[in-house]
Amino acid sequence: MYIFDTDHLSLIQRNGQEGKRILARIETIDDLEIAVTVITYEEQAKGRLSILAKAKTLDEQVFAYQGLQQLAIDYHGIAILPFSHAAALEHQRLRKAYPRLGNMDLKIAAIALINHAILLTRNVSDFGQVSELRTEDWSGT
Repeated sequence: MYIFDTDHLSLIQRNGQEGKRILARIETIDDLEIAVTVITYEEQAKGRLSILAKAKTLDEQVFAYQGLQQLAIDYHGIAILPFSHAAALEHQRLRKAYPRLGNMDLKIAAIALINHAILLTRNVSDFGQVSELRTEDWSGT
C-alpha cells in the first residue's frame, strides 16, 4: 500500500508537471493500492476553510466555496485511513523518539507505519528521520 502525503496529493490536485508525473507512475503499477490519511484531509480542509474565512467579496466567497466543494469531490474516490487507537499509540511513541518533527507529520507517519505502507512524499528531510518509515518521492523526473 502507498499513502499520499499532503504534498503529493496537492501536486496532483494542482495538475502541474509534478502531479502529472505522479499520475503517470500510478498508471504503470498493476493492482496499486493507494490511500491518504485523515490527517491529510484535516490539513487540506483547514486550508480551504481558512480561505473561506478570509473571503470578503462575493467573488472571493464563490471561489472559496468552489475550492471546498472540489476538495470533497477529490476525496470521494480515495480511501482515507483513520487515526485509530493503534495509530495514536504509535504517534505517542514517535513523539517521544522524534520530538523535533512536526506533530501532523508524525501522525501521518504513525498511520503509514501501522498499515505497513510506503509514504509518497517530497518531505524526505523530515520523514526520512523516522528510521522505520519507508518513503518514496514520485514527483521528480
